[in-house]
Amino acid sequence: MLTFLRQDASIPVDIQDTEFTRDLLGRYVCSTYDEAANNGGKPFDVVVIGAGMFGAYVADKIYRGSADQNLRVLLLDAGGYFASTHVQNMPHLGLNAPDTALVTRNDQDPGGRNGVWGIPWHSNEPFTGLAYCPGGRSLFWGGWSPRLTPADLAAWPKGARDFLTANYPDVEFEIGVQDKADYLSGPLNAAVNAALQSVASGANIPNVTVDVVEEAPIAVQAGSPGPSLFSFDKFSSGPMLLESIRDDIAKRWTLNDNSRRRFFLVPRCHVIRLKNSGGKVTGIDLTYNGQFRSLSVPTNLSPDCQVILAAGTIESTRLAIESFPINRGAYSMGANFMAHLRTNLTVRVKRSALGLGAVTTLEQGGAIVRGEITNPDGSKRRYHFQVLASAEKGQNPEATMWTMVPDIDLLRNLLSNEDPDWVAIVFRGLGEMDGDKSAGPGGVTSFVNLTNAADPLQNDGMSARAWVNFTPTPNDYAAWSKLASAAVSLAGRLGKNAGDVQYLYNGGWQSTPPADPYGATKDQLGNTHHEAGTLWMGEDPATSITDSNGRFHHISNAYVAGPAVFPTVGSANPSLTGLTLARRTSAAVVAASTPTPLARFKPLYAGSLADWQMSGSGSFLQVFDILESVGGPGLLWYTRESFSDFVLELEWQYANRTDNSGVFIRVPNLNSSNPNDWTAAIDQSYEIQIDPRGYNSEKNMENDPLRSTGAIYNISAATRSDVAKGPWQWNRFLIEAVGNRIKVTLNDVLVNDFTDPTSRSLRGHIALQNHHDGSKVQFRNIRIKTVLPGVTELPVPRVA
Repeated sequence: MLTFLRQDASIPVDIQDTEFTRDLLGRYVCSTYDEAANNGGKPFDVVVIGAGMFGAYVADKIYRGSADQNLRVLLLDAGGYFASTHVQNMPHLGLNAPDTALVTRNDQDPGGRNGVWGIPWHSNEPFTGLAYCPGGRSLFWGGWSPRLTPADLAAWPKGARDFLTANYPDVEFEIGVQDKADYLSGPLNAAVNAALQSVASGANIPNVTVDVVEEAPIAVQAGSPGPSLFSFDKFSSGPMLLESIRDDIAKRWTLNDNSRRRFFLVPRCHVIRLKNSGGKVTGIDLTYNGQFRSLSVPTNLSPDCQVILAAGTIESTRLAIESFPINRGAYSMGANFMAHLRTNLTVRVKRSALGLGAVTTLEQGGAIVRGEITNPDGSKRRYHFQVLASAEKGQNPEATMWTMVPDIDLLRNLLSNEDPDWVAIVFRGLGEMDGDKSAGPGGVTSFVNLTNAADPLQNDGMSARAWVNFTPTPNDYAAWSKLASAAVSLAGRLGKNAGDVQYLYNGGWQSTPPADPYGATKDQLGNTHHEAGTLWMGEDPATSITDSNGRFHHISNAYVAGPAVFPTVGSANPSLTGLTLARRTSAAVVAASTPTPLARFKPLYAGSLADWQMSGSGSFLQVFDILESVGGPGLLWYTRESFSDFVLELEWQYANRTDNSGVFIRVPNLNSSNPNDWTAAIDQSYEIQIDPRGYNSEKNMENDPLRSTGAIYNISAATRSDVAKGPWQWNRFLIEAVGNRIKVTLNDVLVNDFTDPTSRSLRGHIALQNHHDGSKVQFRNIRIKTVLPGVTELPVPRVA
């Protein structure tokens, strides 16, 4: 055993050491609570709670999708940093999920298991729990990723249904499902798929249809996605999370200054509740390393901050009920709780029955078999079998799957262990469960609510835990039994002669199928990690909890990412659908933070620089409603929004004839740690010049038309040089940018009308220049109006 490490606040270090390791990965990805909450920059625009499969994914999509808006994203996770990729992409370390455990009160809690696993809730059923680490259960999952069928989606809101249909292909490509043959292929795979197609076409199973047999949709990209690129391997959200955070740090962090950064991950944060007022989240109570902390508007959170619950179905439901419950009998939070009915049947089939010759290579195969079960009341539900096959000797067809082989000798050992006579096949059944939207305490169906917060055996020391009541319905049990019988029936039909198929039960291979298929193959409900439904989406706020974007109907700035929003669960593993919906949620969050085009002008500066950022040297001084340039060279740029077609109006004045400045439009994102990043605007955007002398420093001459006031610097000369006023007199610019045409009006006189044949930039930010030490140029009344598509000419507005 090792000694417990304790922090010594008197000895600051960049990277911490343990007895064996240097915490480089953790330090390079994570931030402390104080580093994030007190970073010196503007408040956070988005907070994502939970950095697992869906939380890390939605946070990445928001960060990547909001470069124009410069949204700042804070990602909180209850666990410590563990691994950057799926455990099966690494050599064998024994990093597996633990067995289930029944926890009905705190003194039954087994505590942390297998390194990162814990059970935060109490339940009447055993559960595996959660992986407490960024990446969460995505670092351990099996990878099966079938789509929900049209029948599965029939009860879903149309917006979500249409989005899934349109966007499944992109996510399938992203996670490695699209090309199924790059991971499982070869003679055994072809033989198993052909055999299943054959037996499925003639299957006659009471109350069970076999509708389709397809190649296994597994989230492993074994082939390169493009020339010179490594394969993605088995998908998890860990790599994309690491890549996005490091991208942010490379562009925006410098010398321990976090004020410009846009994406922070803070581990070891347990969120207790969300504070809300007026139908809006206004604060977050949490513990960090066991110490109470609070995030609030406007200190750490922007007034328009949006919060996404992504801590897994059960923990997200606990947090929602704790923070802003809906208790209305039927259709209350926590109802509609579902997972999957599970069975596991392992058989072995003679190679000759599958038409296979001698073993010549490592052989694996897989397929998915999908169909419907008719309930006793005549209703139908979906099921599927995840079928995996291997020529590996022994009783586990997956023994050589999901594994990294780091040396040739190990590969040879695996090949030498191939069975020359038998193929082992597992039929893993998943059946749809009933969801009851009227469920709740006192009922007999499944639901999630809270434990007694006052009972020390039921709370977590700060608040109530989730209580999970898992009770299958009579229809569930009937379907479960049919699922088990269907697996036995399909497996038995793979043989052509007596003795071709043997069944694994009672500790060994048996020549006859189990007399009680349900009893022999039934699996626990709590080991699937497929919990879903408790915060289901719908179009009617009276009968659903969230809308089709995952936003709570009654809380304007709170969303849910993950299977908690599923109205029905079908039989499909929830990851593909949950990830696809997370894209929809991320787009909704970004859209909600994007100002809509206004018919009237809106101010860009109204006494606060919260939405502005300095790039380069120097600064701008705030004098009431005036901005005054100091030093330079640099740019003060408006980060909140980028613009394509617009009318920009502002007033400016200078102090001396030698002063110099400019108004930059369509500026690229300058949020970089490079102190010279502002120079990108010179070549990639347009500067409307302010220079009373029109001075050309290269030629040491004045009155250069390309550098005089009103010119588009070095691109288009001003047509008049007698319009600008003298020192300490306010001038007015009206700058119109529509497509590749830019018009500059100075003091109501058109001085530039330029159409750029190169269209060097059609969208970007607004920026003000501070040119050099001693130059003093002031700006005020900076306001903008977005031009709607199709409008090519605008009336010249007048200052009121």
